[in-house]
Amino acid sequence: MTAFSVITDYAKGVKYPLADFNITPDVAIVDPALAQTMPKKLTAHTGMDAMTHAIEAYVSTMHCNYTDPLALHAIKMISADLVDSYNGDEGARARMHDAQCLAGMAFSNALLGIVHSMAHKTGAAYSGGHIVHGCANAMYLPKVIAYNAKEPEAEKRYGEIAAFLGLEPTSKALIAHIKAMNAKLDIPTCIKDYEGGIIDEKEFMDKLPQVAELAVGDACTGSNPRQIDPATMAKLLKCCFYDEEVDF
Repeated sequence: MTAFSVITDYAKGVKYPLADFNITPDVAIVDPALAQTMPKKLTAHTGMDAMTHAIEAYVSTMHCNYTDPLALHAIKMISADLVDSYNGDEGARARMHDAQCLAGMAFSNALLGIVHSMAHKTGAAYSGGHIVHGCANAMYLPKVIAYNAKEPEAEKRYGEIAAFLGLEPTSKALIAHIKAMNAKLDIPTCIKDYEGGIIDEKEFMDKLPQVAELAVGDACTGSNPRQIDPATMAKLLKCCFYDEEVDF
């Protein structure tokens, strides 16, 4: 996994990057026993985080012949096993433990995109509570796919993912697949419905310009397949709050 993170001081609007090879692990122990006692909600959120890692790695501007197979196989494994893992199947949980590692190997080399940029900057931004990272990724992923798919190369690669899963080779088919998985995992469709509505609408709108600007400046934005500016990011975040269609 990458040894990079960012702490954001929202009061000052300042980002503090934390990055150093000295905090990069030399060895990763992938033991499926660790996943067997995970609560259902944690299983759902971490699983969709891994799905986002793999999808963003596949469409990243930094993808290559070494990361593509890792990303695609992780996506296929997660699609096959996450819902069963959520429902307590031990074999599925063991396979998901491998799948998340494969997805991590993909994005550690290919980097990510604006799903993660948005999740990083909305996570601790609001007084009502924390938007858990994996759940944020799951809610934002369909919206970001719709946004990025306006870029022809991104649409092509989303279509390749869909075809690899046996779906119609389009971004729309992939979006429908992600939404169906989210529903089976009891993940809400939008921020407004998150945890029964703990994120205040007025606070969200008041902070939207600042959060959007910080999201554009996130380390993951540079490898997103379609460029974005703060005004457009604000529109995209608003779609994620209200579950509105992304038509721009």
